[in-house]
Amino acid sequence: MIRWQHLLKKLSTDDPVLQEKLSLWQAHPHKTPLALIQGFSFISANQAALGYFEAEYDAFVNATPYDFSPRIQSSGRNSVEYAREMILEAIAGKNVEFNWLHLSQVGNELPTRVYLYRCYLQQQPVVLVEFQALNRRNQLRATISDGFAHIPKEILSTTLEESAEAVYITDTDDHILAVNKAMCRICGYSAEQLISKTPEFLELKSHHLGEETECQIALKQRGFWQGETWKKRSDGSNFPAWQSSRKIITEDGDHYNVNIFSDISTKKLLETQLTTRAMYDTLTGLPNRFHLKQILNKALEKLKTDPLTLGALMFLDLNGFKNINDSFGHSMGDRVLQLVAARLEAGCIEKADIARMGGDEFTLVLQDCSCKDEIQLFAEQILSLFESPFEIEGQKFFLGTSIGIALFPTHSDKAGQLISLADTAMYCAKKSLPHLVFYDKAMSQAAELKLQLINSLRHAHSLKQFTLAYQAIVDLHTNQTIAAEALLRWQKSPTEYYDAADFVPLLEETGLIVSIGQWVLEQACVQAALWRAHNQADFRISVNVSPLQLEHLDFIDQVINALEMANLPAEALILEITESALLRQPEQARLTLNRIKALGVSIAIDDFGTGLSSLSRLGTLPIDSVKIDAEFALRLNEVSGQKLCNAIVQLAQALDIHFVAEGIETQQQRDIMTDMGQGFAQGFLFGYPSSVDNFTQTFLTEKHIA
Repeated sequence: MIRWQHLLKKLSTDDPVLQEKLSLWQAHPHKTPLALIQGFSFISANQAALGYFEAEYDAFVNATPYDFSPRIQSSGRNSVEYAREMILEAIAGKNVEFNWLHLSQVGNELPTRVYLYRCYLQQQPVVLVEFQALNRRNQLRATISDGFAHIPKEILSTTLEESAEAVYITDTDDHILAVNKAMCRICGYSAEQLISKTPEFLELKSHHLGEETECQIALKQRGFWQGETWKKRSDGSNFPAWQSSRKIITEDGDHYNVNIFSDISTKKLLETQLTTRAMYDTLTGLPNRFHLKQILNKALEKLKTDPLTLGALMFLDLNGFKNINDSFGHSMGDRVLQLVAARLEAGCIEKADIARMGGDEFTLVLQDCSCKDEIQLFAEQILSLFESPFEIEGQKFFLGTSIGIALFPTHSDKAGQLISLADTAMYCAKKSLPHLVFYDKAMSQAAELKLQLINSLRHAHSLKQFTLAYQAIVDLHTNQTIAAEALLRWQKSPTEYYDAADFVPLLEETGLIVSIGQWVLEQACVQAALWRAHNQADFRISVNVSPLQLEHLDFIDQVINALEMANLPAEALILEITESALLRQPEQARLTLNRIKALGVSIAIDDFGTGLSSLSRLGTLPIDSVKIDAEFALRLNEVSGQKLCNAIVQLAQALDIHFVAEGIETQQQRDIMTDMGQGFAQGFLFGYPSSVDNFTQTFLTEKHIA
């Protein structure tokens, strides 16, 4: 047993408790019954384990734990399934222990406490098994028989004959000596047709003529075998069977092989159905994410044999699908997804493997491509599939798609990483026409930076890194500073400073904007109350509101609480809402704005002119002012730009609301806007966003005149 001692010394573990046991077992290698499992088979055992199972080394090695077990354990569980489950748990890192009924090689029952430990042999995971005899049960077994010895042979014969499992007994020459009724029923032969024949004609041959089967080899070496096999019926049909075979030697020295099998067709069908559910998307019938990884792994493996070819993973995301779900419901959305899947299959099933990742995301796997241009051309063909609408019950749905592409092995030779890279490219594709982008490393760097920023943002508030800056809003005709806009800033470190445009989109993406926005509202109201008390009694504060805040159920209560906490009158607060916030859920937005207006708070439409607001809807909203986007100020030196600004001013006057011109940086821009009518402005000409102290000193203490 030099091999056992050699293997035992090579075992390693990161479990200090197990390491102590290993040291003890290495000092006394044959005292405790031990064996090693790799996969599901024994690869070695010590002398104590071989003695415990009454087996020779060659018969024990390459056998499985369930080869030395009855088919069913006392708990009612199948020995094969239960043993595999326990071994997999051990490989996963758990220390497993359980009671088990083993059978020695000569058929003696061995009630055992089994302990499984994960170790490493040359960096490969193996399972070390410790067998501990349950002595109490052994003593009982020694004094109390199983009772079969006292049962008349006629009863045992009838029991065997009426068993639901097929049973046949063969002699040393493999001729059938006896069969039961189940054997005849399952295989479709009479007893006369089976007796004296060899069972070879019942087997669906997977071996060459004259070559011994796995079962025959195991019976000669170990005296037992169990496993899955395929049988043939008399009508020529095939079926899967689970078979257990054991060699029995009588007191007279005669050899018999007892074979028991059952038809597992129903079980295999259920397994197939479960596999289908696990591997395929139930809505579209396409392979799912798990199946996609298998497809990719096979494609990557194939690529090793033909390294001159190129493969591609395309990640598709539907543009505009959310609107269908929101407007027509998820049931209609599901039907549209089925049409998309069908169109993709019809358009490229012969060229690519298609999968659905979930939601409105699909993937295509291309293989055996000669160059990147070929992949580009195919991707453009996919885009063209979405040029025609999807029609259901007379309703036409226009969808687009964004495609991100990762090449293999160019970008990666790992399935999981390829999916991630193609996903990253797809998000970049959504932001640029024609919505088709190949992955490059800069995307991952940008995604990594984004992730780092998001992680930092999650802690920024608790670390008090957020501050507010204030920019003056000036009356164009009186030059008086009548209000200030509160602007969020992020001082991440002494050397890292971010304006709102750099991180607010991330706050919105993560949902953090709701809590941070509430903090901004509260701080701005407190500061406005101080300015009104100490500097300018009619001073007002303007605060930006995110669409997510506006949709939040508690937003009205947050506004009320902020006003009450600061003791600020409602007419001193202006809430700035973007046009996009009004478009997301227009009816809900209108109701929320009406409730805000009822409080006495003013409402301004921010960045006006950049969205797609309906003028008819604008007239029904309770707004007090529009803020003309800074892009228009840049065009005031052009006649067309002046006409656009003048049109917005006239619209405001027609609706009897104020206008605020943003981005005023030059005296010329100011003069042009002043000539258009009574209004307000803000921009660098009047002052940059500044801290509370600077703003107070510049605009309120000194009564700044612009």
